[in-house]
Amino acid sequence: MPHPPTGQRPGDHGPDLDESPAATPSIKAAFAALLPRSAEIADSISVQVLDAEHAWYGEASPQTRAELRASTRRHIRTAIERLAGHPDAGPRAVDVWRDTGRRRAQQGIPVAAVISAYTLGSRRLWEELLEAGQGMGVPAEVLLEAGQTLWGQLDVQCQILRESYRREELALQSRNPAQAAAILDGLLRGRGSDPRFASEARGVLDLTVNTELVCLVWLTEQSVPSVAVAHEGLQDAGFRGPWRLHGDYGVGLVAARPDQRPALQRALSRSLKGRVGTATCRDGLAGVVAAHHHALAAATSLPEGTDAVADISERLPEALLAGSPELTALLVDETIRPLLHLEGVTREALLETLVAAVRRGGSPTAAAEDLVCHRNTVVYRIKRIEKLTGRSLEDPRDRLLLSLATIVIRQDVGSRDG
Repeated sequence: MPHPPTGQRPGDHGPDLDESPAATPSIKAAFAALLPRSAEIADSISVQVLDAEHAWYGEASPQTRAELRASTRRHIRTAIERLAGHPDAGPRAVDVWRDTGRRRAQQGIPVAAVISAYTLGSRRLWEELLEAGQGMGVPAEVLLEAGQTLWGQLDVQCQILRESYRREELALQSRNPAQAAAILDGLLRGRGSDPRFASEARGVLDLTVNTELVCLVWLTEQSVPSVAVAHEGLQDAGFRGPWRLHGDYGVGLVAARPDQRPALQRALSRSLKGRVGTATCRDGLAGVVAAHHHALAAATSLPEGTDAVADISERLPEALLAGSPELTALLVDETIRPLLHLEGVTREALLETLVAAVRRGGSPTAAAEDLVCHRNTVVYRIKRIEKLTGRSLEDPRDRLLLSLATIVIRQDVGSRDG
């Protein structure tokens, strides 16, 4: 939210507004005209913030929402008072920004979401200033200078807020990182089912009994993962939690509600190179062991050498196949091996038709639509596939086996002839 500093002490950021050419009597009068509506303006900004950052505020408690509303009102009221040259404006702006940065870091709200709120506030205040100034006959060039000052101050606000936010994050991290790592190690060894250890873990990791947790596994091809990189990358997106090396891969644990999972996946994609698997801890801290195995299965089911993120719920067939290479090879032998012995165009045409047919429940008509060819062509190919494999696409069990076999081919899971 905009909040231009005045009367700054040495070391404060930004110019004094009273020294700015935009701080003319007409501009001050235009801002003063907004004072009676400051609460209304602030509340509309709060609604915008809650809507724009639904992933973080969507399930926030009434207390958190009330705190956001009160904070926005305080920011907007004091900003308007200072811009209007009010002699009794509230606390120094830099102190308000620093306090906001500290509190949002403590609440786990991503710094990007906080900056977004300030940007929304500046935009709304600029729109209100334009309307008030034009109604009062303020020259356009003066309004333009006022807008330049307003947006220039937003850069100052964001700089101060980021600095305060980062200092608080570092303070939170440094309280006992070794203890957090030890807690994660204990959870990976199954101690989350011990009530006393679970209580200690919640205290160290700042969790509640109802906190929803996601286990993360990070595999890299060329080197050992840097858990510091993983931790920092996710923390910048608002996801806090311990990380540690587990053999030659990284394991993390973060709090994330279902509606925050898309943001978590985006943060993982941006921050980590390699294969990343995720899995929900369905039984809270007691479910960390199972979630770890599931996340590892999701990661290992992804093609080697790729940069990808996947949740186990999206990779169940692939994970099952990757977890049993001997049975996977047997599955291929018992189903599509005769197709793999074919050569050239014939082989590719039949495999392509098989993939389309199983995806469409065995329907030649639907498969023909996907393949953009005549239905009779697909019928002919299906008959040939069934003759070579000894499996019928009309039989549900055979269709399931053939479907799994096509996953092997598409994902390069298990054995495959060249």
